[in-house]
Amino acid sequence: MTNTANSTPEQATSSTPTAPGVKDVFDKIKSDLQVLVKGEVELAVSELKPSAVNAGIGAGLFSGALYFVLNALILLFIAGSLAIWKWLDLPIALGFVIMAGVLIVVAGILGLIGYIRVKKVKPPQAAIDEGQRTADSVKAAIERGNAAASGKQIEGTVEPTPAVTADQTARR
Repeated sequence: MTNTANSTPEQATSSTPTAPGVKDVFDKIKSDLQVLVKGEVELAVSELKPSAVNAGIGAGLFSGALYFVLNALILLFIAGSLAIWKWLDLPIALGFVIMAGVLIVVAGILGLIGYIRVKKVKPPQAAIDEGQRTADSVKAAIERGNAAASGKQIEGTVEPTPAVTADQTARR
């Protein structure tokens, strides 16, 4: 049997439950924040996948347009230039210039179609909104943690101190 009369105050208070310290509160906030950020990243990834598909399709269309424009440019440039030279009895150089203008117009049309497709890519609005709500929640948790850390502690419970607003008035 132990003698409680000879025990030190540290031994007597070690059996009573203690409130979590500031470090414990901030560690909990840190772990909660990590979980929230991971969720935000997963949300952003799931929201960006359709946009990435549209961007990929748009880039593929741009690449395909470039490939076909280059092939068409070579073939039509030569064939059209020779046809203009033959049929219109123009200098061969003028035939090549006319064909170059036609091919530039075709390339512009294909580029416009690709631009319209890429413009359909949208930002991850749900992830942005959720991120803003998360940031607001974290700010509120930090304010509560600061209030708890600066509050009076009476027998394991935290006595909140009144917050001071911008006009220096206390509020509860």
